[in-house]
Amino acid sequence: MKSAKPGQLSTTPLLKIAQALLIVGVTLGVAFLVYSSPLYAYDFGLNASGAGMNVRFIHWSDGTFSNTISLDYNIYADVTTYDSNATYGIANTAGKAITVSVRIGSITNTGKVANVTLTILSQDGTQQVARMSWTGGDALPTPDQTFTASAQTDYLIQISIRGASSVVAGDLASIGLHMSTSG
Repeated sequence: MKSAKPGQLSTTPLLKIAQALLIVGVTLGVAFLVYSSPLYAYDFGLNASGAGMNVRFIHWSDGTFSNTISLDYNIYADVTTYDSNATYGIANTAGKAITVSVRIGSITNTGKVANVTLTILSQDGTQQVARMSWTGGDALPTPDQTFTASAQTDYLIQISIRGASSVVAGDLASIGLHMSTSG
């Protein structure tokens, strides 16, 4: 075996590795910038209100309750954004079943939303209890969708939103979900 002279290292392999890492890093950086570019981004906000002290929105991450919520999504022209379990759900904290009515109450800037569907599911996601949809040109508010919220039970909210072909960066809209109770 030959021994390298002290102080002499072959820089060619190290230089090639450094160049390869630099190329990979620059490529990943450019890919990230293109992927996160807001060229066609559209901010969508779901604002929800209503119900009473026993049926409210629950924030899944910390278990806090609220009478109003706001969920924001980026959507793009002619692309459907789907959230199978929004960060909030609906909770009945009462010791009895309560009838709940939900509807899409309003949409600002309707020309930027092709359609939206909100589905309320049992907490395990296996049973649909209410579903409301709006398609561009339809009247608002949508008809009430009523379900019976079982005592001490939580429900998931699924959201599907399709941006209109006219969506451009900076467009804003808000969809208002209204919830009321009886019983």
